Amino acid sequence: MEIETTALLADYDHVRKLAMQSLFQSLEKFSEGTVIVDRNARVVWINKDYAARFGFDDPAAVIGLDCESVIPNSMMREVAKGGEPILLDILETDRDPIVVTRLPIKDDDGETIGAVGFVLFNELKGLSPLFSQYARLRAELISTRQSLAQVRRAKYSFSSLIGTSAVSLEVKRQARRAARLAAPVLLLGETGTGKELLAHAIHGASGRADGPLVTVNVAAIPDTLLELEFFGAEAGAYTGADRKGRIGKFELAHGGTLFLDE
Repeated sequence: MEIETTALLADYDHVRKLAMQSLFQSLEKFSEGTVIVDRNARVVWINKDYAARFGFDDPAAVIGLDCESVIPNSMMREVAKGGEPILLDILETDRDPIVVTRLPIKDDDGETIGAVGFVLFNELKGLSPLFSQYARLRAELISTRQSLAQVRRAKYSFSSLIGTSAVSLEVKRQARRAARLAAPVLLLGETGTGKELLAHAIHGASGRADGPLVTVNVAAIPDTLLELEFFGAEAGAYTGADRKGRIGKFELAHGGTLFLDE
């Protein structure tokens, strides 16, 4: 019985090796792109089509290079390092997004010694709706980000301040000076005197102009919610909390300006 079991195991091992060899040959022949890296994510083999996609006429020219220098946005390093596969992922390229799968390569002791990645190319007609939906969602995301960035930009500049009196000119001079400083700015004035306009102008003239301008009406926030409003909360931090958590105003204004209105 032991002899029979040993023979079966040997046969299974032989079949497994043949299957792996056949799979590799199929990938090399039919896949639009296949790449193999070592444990340090250096390219040890790449097929001609995949090399050509990224601008290399000779596949041999990329052997030994870091995978990211050949395939921008590649995640082969994560697979070779962590030993976990990444299945059906979308990889952005200069031409079109492609669907790829990445698998770890392990030795007989189960240690990860590299990774193989291959393209599930677009001749699979069933992927066409996926690409269409992805392209639509990506366009919507870009549009939303642009709209959000526009909303968070300064609405007014120093040219919006039309006063020409000595007092007005002095205010603008001090405001321009404040815009050059990486320090908090205190604006004092009665309601309706243009503190918000001045805050926008200072932000727009500062080194943080490309960052967000986040306005907070402090007077409208109850004392009990100040911490939540400014620092945010993790998901499930309190009863009724948003499942995705809540980002605080300090984080939203990172890289820009936080304007505390009255």
